[in-house]
Amino acid sequence: MAGCASAPTVGDPQQGAEAGQAVKVGVYAPAALVEPFVPAEAAEKAKALEAGAAALELDALLSYAEARSPAIQTAKAKVGLADAEIAGAEIWLPANPQISFGGGARTVAGASGFEFEVAVQQRLEIAGQPGLRLSAAEDARRVALATVNEVRWQVHVEVHRLFVQILLVRERLAQAERFVAFSTSLRDIAARQVEAGAESPLVLLVADADLARTREAVIEARQGLVALRARLAAVIGWPEAQLPPVTGSLPGVRPPPPLAALLEQMVTFHPSLRARELAVQAGQSRLSLAQRMAWPSPSVGVSYGREASPASGPGADIWLLNLSVPIPLWRQNQQGQAEAQAQVQIADRDRLATFTALRSEVAQAASALQAALERVSLYEESVVPQLERSLALLQRAYELGEVSVHQVSQTRERLLNATGQYIDARITYYGSAAVLEGLIGTEIWPEDREEAP
Repeated sequence: MAGCASAPTVGDPQQGAEAGQAVKVGVYAPAALVEPFVPAEAAEKAKALEAGAAALELDALLSYAEARSPAIQTAKAKVGLADAEIAGAEIWLPANPQISFGGGARTVAGASGFEFEVAVQQRLEIAGQPGLRLSAAEDARRVALATVNEVRWQVHVEVHRLFVQILLVRERLAQAERFVAFSTSLRDIAARQVEAGAESPLVLLVADADLARTREAVIEARQGLVALRARLAAVIGWPEAQLPPVTGSLPGVRPPPPLAALLEQMVTFHPSLRARELAVQAGQSRLSLAQRMAWPSPSVGVSYGREASPASGPGADIWLLNLSVPIPLWRQNQQGQAEAQAQVQIADRDRLATFTALRSEVAQAASALQAALERVSLYEESVVPQLERSLALLQRAYELGEVSVHQVSQTRERLLNATGQYIDARITYYGSAAVLEGLIGTEIWPEDREEAP
């Protein structure tokens, strides 16, 4: 009876194990799988892209990553361990049957007779352990699939982030090349003035220095673009060293949704919360199995013996039905139950920690996105509309001799810095949007797509 007794239940995260309350499942999110957004027919699109792609848009990148990303493929391969556990749990008998043989001599009053015995035994589980074992294995597989979805979503967010960064760095490169053209034009004007004796050769030196500075910005932007493309190729698992051109357009900047709506999306969509809930459920299943494993497992069998008579009489055939039951005095699966209880407790605390961290990070990310939006708006309202006009007026003023080359250099440097800061603000904005997207588990503005997650 001591061996069949149930172990104490694990307390909830608020009251602790001493309260004797079982840990609940589905506290912060449903204990069910949630599929991240992936464009339809990812495998077919990946094959078509490998056959030949002139350019890659965002949906194509996401589809290819779903089918070929090394991180996703590794996570999917680990599900095979859970499948192996299910394969073992589907065998309802706990052990193979045992067959034993015996033979010897029987001696009575100096006369001996040969005896032979064969027996077959099978151990059985009578407390529902096979069904609980299969249920625990299936719950473990759901946790493994939830972990795959976590990786899939992380890859989705990274691909989206790299995509927008590539487009923005391409804008930085185009802007830097425009400044190179402007500095080249000013350098040509300065060279003509020096040749005509209207300006000192120092003016040409200043113009050359400005031209070198703008060309340096072009080199930096090109290098940044190459690095981003290489990183994107590694994330999606592109088989070649050279990634096809990335094309697309960026959505307009906008304020984040209200915090309450973001938190609701987080609870509904974030795969990590789902995975933590499923881990608690899997821990409860293993705890139930560990408690039932304390029950004794009897063995039943049948034996046949042939007993010869020591004298000249006939031999005897002996059939026996055997039953053996272990007495659960010392071993009652105490270690297994304690470990299962600890795993439930760990999963419960991990679930609470994940929810608390995500809730705090969503609030911070939403605030960061709003601040980035204000920075972008500041430049779009005051700097960007006047940039082209300012460069044209600056060149015209220099040609007419109204400003010196030093004034042109200082003004150009300020405009170049302002342009770089504007692009930096946009990079920060879209990067903050990607962070927020990753924290809520779905795209922030699904209406931007024909297909919502």
